[in-house]
Amino acid sequence: MIKNIILFSLTTLLSLTTCSCKKDPEKAENGYATGKVTDTQGRAIAGVEVAIENTLIGNHSSANGVTDSEGFYKIKVSNVGTFHASAYLTKEFNGKQYKLALHCEDNDPFGNEGAVRNFQWKLSGQKPVVVEGYYGAALEIHNEPGYYIDQEDIIFTLTPVGKLIDGSTGSVLTLRSGQPQTPEYGYVVDIPLGKYTVSATYNGSPLKLKKLDSDQAYHTTTSVEFEQLISSGTPTAGISYHQ
Repeated sequence: MIKNIILFSLTTLLSLTTCSCKKDPEKAENGYATGKVTDTQGRAIAGVEVAIENTLIGNHSSANGVTDSEGFYKIKVSNVGTFHASAYLTKEFNGKQYKLALHCEDNDPFGNEGAVRNFQWKLSGQKPVVVEGYYGAALEIHNEPGYYIDQEDIIFTLTPVGKLIDGSTGSVLTLRSGQPQTPEYGYVVDIPLGKYTVSATYNGSPLKLKKLDSDQAYHTTTSVEFEQLISSGTPTAGISYHQ
């Protein structure tokens, strides 16, 4: 009986000692930026590029790292500076390469005391800095020369073809230019990245569409895939419309 009690006590002590030594991923570590990167389903992502920019010195001074097999990263920061964390996921999809900015739970700058900055992959939603736009793709729309209507009265229906870039099943989207997400005339924004069949109506009547600047004939539907723009980083596709 006494032997069992002693054995239980030693086991309990060992367990408590092990728990107390376990690293807390949510606790900042002096001199380091740490955190975890997860996908749209909350699962860890390995091999994600994380950059810690020293904003005191300028955007040409940064420390970089990648996440491990459990999605964690740890990057040492310099002794002097104010730092900002960003992370990017490189992903091939439908034969195209994308470099996608990930969402940071805390976008505030930090100092040498260190900070925890976790990131998540989002297919849609506004980025923390409004002028940087949205995590989703954009559809640029143009009229056929000589055909003028109010684009804000065009209703677009986007039907997913296959899976989205994260492997999930997309939904049919009903969107219009300039509303409700953006005042930018001529764009439909924040579209989860995938391949879509697009149709459109104007005041209830169908419009004909085609890929922008192509030799295609106009049809009631057209297929769109998004190319990443170097200027903004936003995956964008262009279409033109006619009655």
